[in-house]
Formats: sequence, structure tokens, C-alpha cells
Amino acid sequence: MNLIQDLLLGARLATGNGRTLKPSLLRLALSTAGIGLATTMLFLLVTAASAIAERGARIDARETVEAGAAEGSGAALYLIEQPAGDAITVRYVEPAGPGAPVPPGLSALPATGEMVLSPALAGRLAGDRGLAARFPYRLAGTVGPAGLAGPDELWAYVGTTGLRDSPHAERVTRFGGNAIQAVPPQLAMLGAIAVLALLVPMLVFVASASRIAGAERDRRLSALRLAGAAATQVRRIATGESLVGAVAGVVLGTLLFLVVRPFAAGARLAGISVFPQDFVPGWALALCVVVVIPAITVASAWFGLRGLIVEPLSVMRRARPPRRRLWWRLLVVMLGVAMLVPDKLFGVANRPADVLPFILGGTVLLLIGIPTLLPWVTEHVVGRIRGGFPAWQLAVRRLQLDSGTPSRVVGGIAVVLASIISLHTLLGSVDEHARAADARDRDPTTVTVGMEASALDQAAGLLQGVRGVRSVDPQQWVYLRGKTAETLLVASCSYLRARFQVGECSDGDAYALSAGLTPGTTLRVDGSGTRFVVPTGTRPLQPLPGEKTWIGLLATPGAVRGADLPTDHLTLELRLDPAVPGALAGVRQAISVLGWQASVSTLLDFGGLSEEGFVAALRDLLYVGAIFTLLLAGGNLLLMVTGQLTERRRPLAAMNAAGVPLGVLERSLLWQNALPVVFGVLLAVGAGVGLAALMLRLMAQGAPFLVDGIFVLVVGVVAVLLVLGVTAASLPVLRSATKLEALRAE
Repeated sequence: MNLIQDLLLGARLATGNGRTLKPSLLRLALSTAGIGLATTMLFLLVTAASAIAERGARIDARETVEAGAAEGSGAALYLIEQPAGDAITVRYVEPAGPGAPVPPGLSALPATGEMVLSPALAGRLAGDRGLAARFPYRLAGTVGPAGLAGPDELWAYVGTTGLRDSPHAERVTRFGGNAIQAVPPQLAMLGAIAVLALLVPMLVFVASASRIAGAERDRRLSALRLAGAAATQVRRIATGESLVGAVAGVVLGTLLFLVVRPFAAGARLAGISVFPQDFVPGWALALCVVVVIPAITVASAWFGLRGLIVEPLSVMRRARPPRRRLWWRLLVVMLGVAMLVPDKLFGVANRPADVLPFILGGTVLLLIGIPTLLPWVTEHVVGRIRGGFPAWQLAVRRLQLDSGTPSRVVGGIAVVLASIISLHTLLGSVDEHARAADARDRDPTTVTVGMEASALDQAAGLLQGVRGVRSVDPQQWVYLRGKTAETLLVASCSYLRARFQVGECSDGDAYALSAGLTPGTTLRVDGSGTRFVVPTGTRPLQPLPGEKTWIGLLATPGAVRGADLPTDHLTLELRLDPAVPGALAGVRQAISVLGWQASVSTLLDFGGLSEEGFVAALRDLLYVGAIFTLLLAGGNLLLMVTGQLTERRRPLAAMNAAGVPLGVLERSLLWQNALPVVFGVLLAVGAGVGLAALMLRLMAQGAPFLVDGIFVLVVGVVAVLLVLGVTAASLPVLRSATKLEALRAE
């Protein structure tokens, strides 16, 4: 037989005919359903990646490109971008002359006193009078989708004057730069690991779904082997049979994806939203899904033919399969562990760019090691169990005869659980480390007001009567350059005592936090190049315990009196009373009359995604992805149980006819499902905690290793509930299989 004939024979075996039509179609339906569910999840994952890429492209499109020194006074736009609180961003614009560039999403620049708002912000202002009072401008239009990251973004353009005289204004010649995302490399690594941890279980589910209800198929192929078919022919026939289920699963998964796509496109994850038209998979990623799923299905089918080709008679006689070998399963795990200690074994520098390939590779190998180890663990544990009540004995005996099929499906569940536990542990440890490192800078009662030098006195006066403002401390920031870059903070003694605990202080004192800043040291002011000398009498000061500071020199106004220091960076630091509700809103309202000349900011208002926001986004991605993958795992487990019950309908019916109560069979089904899940949960907990410990050592040295015992317990409870739900859902199939009609056979 040639290749085409062998593939067509496999396809005919998959669809069945005559007396094999019904069981063949049932097997095909189960396999198609399992592969279809996994395909839908993969399409959702790759579509989300495409949508986020489109979102990033729009953010890049509105980024400013400043005029160079050689560009002269051509058409340009003066622009200042400020956070306005409540996740609102305002861009103040003033054209330098005719032909000034127009930002994406706008048909024209707003005139002086006009504003152009995003649809979401326009809706907010219409329903919030207090917020609307901070925008006393005439509405001239709305920002189109081309100028927004997502439909829920709060964005505004305001036309104004005076920007050309501000040292803070950008002189923009065009839009379309590269957005700078302030995401630490450690968190970017966490993001890559999170996506990988959700992707691997889905591929495991595809492999396990392709072998659902496969015992009868193996016996058919064994019969062909005994009838004289060569090993190559058997593989080609198995390929044709598995491709039918794979193609049908891809088609079903595509249809399911089209059904759920509108709902998924409207989802909001950690404040990130996308336009529905962006929620379309890129053709390259979609092609990967369409190609990878049949490839995994065929590879899984070939992997299952090892014993069939060597000993087809044993398969035909339903003999107990040979004992599984441990060495190659341990090899996968050991390779994963080795890749997670690259600095020890391979001498790789512990830098994010260098260790990321090792972390990703080691993570994949360790996660794959779970479903490869679980069948061996299940086989060796249940093989030593003796005695017990009838339902227990039936379940154990069934697992002793065939522990591979349930272990493969449960292996997917274990991979999901290990991914959840490891990422939750990593996120908790990294987040705690970041919070402890700069807890003082993240005081929610601290607010910063930045302003033009000409507006300092007016801003201080506006804040005097605001309810809830405890203190107002003027600050001057100066950026210096010497052997290293240093920052000078000029502030009052009362502020320095409260914030840096300098002890005794009088006007004229200065304190050096950097060891190289001794009295008389000469530095240059960044930008102007003006000479600055560290004041005489500057005393060394140790940073507060556990605090990392980027400030090198502290000075009172008297210490720098007479120095030629720039006034480009003047701020007022406010301390708010946490017992007064709406204090921050009052500050924003008072300062809003200054327009572009002053801005109120907290740490959450700065551009880019904060570490807390990024960790929150990863947590949301983790939890949402875990919920869907666990539902997918439950669906695959249910399909596996249904397939097994269908294959065992004759012995089940015989036991019921011989007097075995139906309740005993139902409880045996529960134990048969529960035992592999228990082994899988134990393996997942160990693998998840170990994986987190290995990755944390590379990603955040010195971070505390925090294992959330309650979360691990919750994960175990969820796995138990999943087993109970699958068992309950499969009881109707069990009752149908135990009817006397199931004893009939040809």
C-alpha cells in the first residue's frame, strides 16, 4: 500500500462503518471535543498577543519625536504631557506655526481654550461634576481609535498658550516614536514565564485529547500488525486516523473561538482594554496553531505505538502493559533543573538578557516533566496497594491495568496547578521585595505638585485653604554630573528631619548620601554645564535601613545660596490627612486653575505601567488563564472518563448483572478519578514550589521566598472539586453502560 492509501485507511477507521460506526464516531467525537477546546484556548491566547501588539503600535504612533538642533524653526508643536489623576492623561498643545503636526486620532489641533477628549473621558466628565470642574474648556471633539491605546483610555488634548516659553515643553516635529515602557526586566521575565506557563498545559491537553478512548484503536492497529502490516504502514494508518480528529478539532475550535471572541474582546484585564477590531489573530500565529495541533496529535499517536509495534499480540489480548521506565523521565526533569542554574553550571552572568533563555527552557522542561513522571508515579504507587473496601479495590485494580490514560489527562491538570503555584509564589516574593525596598516612597499620603518656577508662589497659596493638607514643603531638584550622575535635593530642615532623619539641622547644613561627595568636590549641572561645588561642612549621612535612594546630596536653602542652580525642577511635596476623605481630589481641584503650569501626581499617576500594576496584570492573567485551563482540564478529564466507560461497558454491565450495587461502581469511579489527581496535586505542589525557588534565585537575589500555604490549600481544594464535578457529570454515562443491553456483543 502507498502513503495515500494508508492515510485513507486510517481515516476510514476513524469514522468507522457498519457495526463499528457508532463506537468509532463516539471516539472521534470525544477526541474532537478535547482538541477543539484546546484549540479555542490557543486561539484566544495568540489573539490576545496580537491585540496587545496592536495596542502597543497605537501607543508608539502617538509618541512624540522632538525637533533636533539642526531643524530650525520649521513647523512644530509645543507639547506638555501631564497626569491628571484617576488614570487621566492630559496633553497641552500649542502650534509653533502653520503646518504643526497633528496627533493620531485628531482631525485638527484644538484651539486655545478647547479640548478634545477620548470617548471614555467624555463619558466620565458628563457624569461627574467634580471631575468636569477640573476641565474648564470647550469640548471640540473626540479622539479617534487611532490615538488611543484602548476604548477605556482616559485621554485629553487641550489647546493653550505660553508653552513655547516653558523649559518643560517638548518641541515636536512629528508623531511616531517608540514608547518607553518602564517595566523592570525581572517583571518582563515574569510576563514571559506567565505566558509560557499557560501555553504548555494547552499543548499537553492536545496530546492527551488525541489519545482519548484509544484502547480499541490500538487493538485494531494491533490486528493489522498481526495480519502482516509493516511498522511503517501502521504508523501511516495511525497518522491518517489521528489527523481526522485533529482537523475536526481545529475546525470545532475555530468555530468556538468565533463564538466567544466578541465576549473575550470586551474583557478588561488589570485596566488594559483593546478594541474589538484588534482582537483578531495574526495570520502567522494562527497558522502556527493550525499546524502545531495536528503535529502534536500525530506525534502523540506515534508515541503510543511503541508497544503496539513491538508486541501487538499483548495489546490484542489486553495484557498488562510493561512497566514504565524511569530514567528518561528523570532526565527531562534533571535537564530542566540544570538549565535553571546556568550561573553555576555554565558560568552565565546573572543578567536578565543572559539568563532568560535558560529560565524559559528550564521552565518548559520542568513543566513537561510533570506529565511524564506522573504515569510512573501512579503505576508504582497503585501497584503496591492491597486490600480495602470493594469500591476502592475496583478503582485500584483498574488503575493497575491502565494508569496511563488517566495520568496523561491529570498530568495536564498538574501542569496547570504547578504553573499557578510557581507564578503565585514568584509574584508574591518579587512584589514583597519591591514593596520592602521602597516602602517610604510609596506612602499613599504623600502627593507631589510639580510646577513652573513662575507659578510656585501661586500654587502654594492655592493649597493653603485645601482641607486635609497637613504640610506643604517646597523642593528644588538639581541633576549633577561628576564621576557619576548625582541628584541634589534642596529642602527645609523640617522636611529633611522627617523624611531622612538627619537629626540636628539648621539652615546652611548639607548631607552627603553618596560616599564620593566630600566638601569641595566639583560637579557640573546637567544640561547647562554650570560649575557646582559641594558645600563646606557637608556631613556624611547613611541611608535609612532597607531603603534604596537615588539622591546623592541633601542641602538646605542656605547651603546653596549664591549657587547658580536651575529652577526647572521645582516641586511641592504635600502630606495629606488620611482621615479626610477627598483630600487628594481637593488638591487637584485647587491646582487645576493653573492649567499646564502645575500638575498633581502620585506614584500611580506616572506614565508607564507601575510595578504594582504590572504584577496585578500578571496576577489577573494568571488567575483568568488558570480558570480557563482548569475548565479545559475538567472537560478533558470528563471526555477521558466517558471514553473509558464506553470501552468498559461490557465488564461494567456484567458486574452489575452479577449483583455488584450501582453505588459501589459509582464510588469506584470517584476513587479512580481521585487517586491520579491526588498524586498529580502532590507532584504539582513540589514542582511548583521548587520551580519558584530556582527562578527566584536568578530573578531577584535577596528577595524573601514566600510560599502562600493558604493558596496552595485552595488549589488542592479546587482540584478535589474538579474531580467531584467530573465524577458527577459522568454518572449518567456509567448508568447507561451498566444496563443489560450493554452485554450484547457480536
